[in-house]
Amino acid sequence: MQIQQVQVDILGRQFNIGTPASEHDTLVQAVHMLNDKIAAIQSSGRIVETDKIVIMAALNLTHDLLKLTVQDDLAIGEFERKISAMVQCCDEAVAQAQSQTV
Repeated sequence: MQIQQVQVDILGRQFNIGTPASEHDTLVQAVHMLNDKIAAIQSSGRIVETDKIVIMAALNLTHDLLKLTVQDDLAIGEFERKISAMVQCCDEAVAQAQSQTV
């Protein structure tokens, strides 16, 4: 399995994420969904801290995915892989945000 580096933008920051070539489009779609959730949370104006915004976005996406899992009987392995990818993406965004504020 060949891993390729994909440059993505989350919260205006660039990240290089390794992904199998066959999952490139899925990763790009996940980043788009994450950015949409982040934008929705930011526009509400209730949360201003970057790490809290990212955590809430990840929680919202996880909740959405759980609802789909129950409705569509998604395989648990696929579910866990998607959650792990989202968690990694969020961890990287939070780590980079924290390193830029120090």
